This record gives sequence, structure tokens and C-alpha cells, in this order.
Amino acid sequence: MLKVSSLFILLCGLLASSSAQEVLSRVSSHITDALTQGLLGMNFLPTLQTIDFQGPLKDIFSLVLGHQLTNGEANFMVQMKDLRLFQVFIETSPDFKGIDLRMPLAFSIQIKFPALNPYIFHVRTDMKVQLYLEKDADNRYQLTFGHCRIVPETVWIQSGNFITPMKNFIVENIERALGNVIIHNFGAKMCPFINSWLYNLNPQVTNQLISLLLQHGTYQATVEISAK
Repeated sequence: MLKVSSLFILLCGLLASSSAQEVLSRVSSHITDALTQGLLGMNFLPTLQTIDFQGPLKDIFSLVLGHQLTNGEANFMVQMKDLRLFQVFIETSPDFKGIDLRMPLAFSIQIKFPALNPYIFHVRTDMKVQLYLEKDADNRYQLTFGHCRIVPETVWIQSGNFITPMKNFIVENIERALGNVIIHNFGAKMCPFINSWLYNLNPQVTNQLISLLLQHGTYQATVEISAK
């Protein structure tokens, strides 16, 4: 009797998953182009600039660097600069019957203290929102949005300053605090905007996403589709 090793089965599963993702990427490329341009057209980057980093970080920096450096708005300032949105992309999810919409971002955080050179931190991260289908009262599929969040494992922060050994401890603490603010505050502030944008998508793009989900999901494709 032929015995199939568990390693072989695992490799087959990985190859199948990789192949499915490659097919999905090719099919969805024109959709992601439209989604990327749609986000930029909805003032996505200017909306990001309205998010308050200064408030959540002030107490943390006061603890690390001393209250005298963050006492008063004139003495302490946090600015988000150089915002960029990279190409939106779609990927399958191994434990979810829908697809994940990923939005890669890059920006810099500049922190100004009196009598000190500004601290600059370069940041990269992805926002992710789940897309799937539900049936409406007329038994037609409609596009539905699931969990929206910053993907913690994509958060990358690097200091843009020359770091001496004496300052390394301070910078590490600031990077850790900044990462927590990005994961918890930044995502929470942006997700309502993302959900509103998806809800008001161009109907043609919405139907293209529904068709994509029907092709790669476990849905019955014989039912009439419609945009939500």
C-alpha cells in the first residue's frame, strides 16, 4: 500500500495555497488599481493627517524623557509627515471564507522637544479589512465588511536619528510606545473611514469584488448578485 507522508501532504497544501494566491493576484489586479485610486480620491492621506498622535504619546514621553520636556504645547509637538499609500492588494485567508483587503502605508513621525534636535521615526504598516458575502432578503449576495485593523506584525519603526548608546534606551521605549499607539489608536481612528469608503464604492467595483469572492469562496454562484 502506498504511504503518503504528512510532509508531502503539507507541501501539497502549501503549493495549492500559493497557487490560489497567485491566481487571485492576477485576477484582482485591475480591481486593486481602482481601489487604490479610489482611496486617494477620497482624501485618504489628508484624513490620516488629522489623527492625533500627540495626546496618546504625551504621557508616555513625559515618563521616559521627563515632564519638563513635554510640559505645554509649545514645548512638545508630534507631527505626521511624508504619508504614502502603496498599491492596495487582495489576499486569501486560510481560516476565513472571504478575502482580505490590505492597504500598505508609510509615514514619518517627527517629535520636537525644546533645545533638542527633532526625533524622527519612519513607519510602515498595513491596514486590513475582511470582505465576504451575505445574502439579503431577496436571496442575492451583497458585499459585507468584517474586521478592520492594523496588522501588528507589519508594524515597522526605525529611528531616523543617529543614536548614541546613551540614547538607545530612550529611543527603544519611544519606538515601543509608538508601535502600541499605531496598533490600537491609529487603526481605530481609520477603520470608520475605511468602512464608509467601502460602503460607498462605485457599483461596478463592488460587483467586481462580489464576482471575485464568488470565484474564490465557498458560495453558490448561481444566485443573482448585487451591490450593497
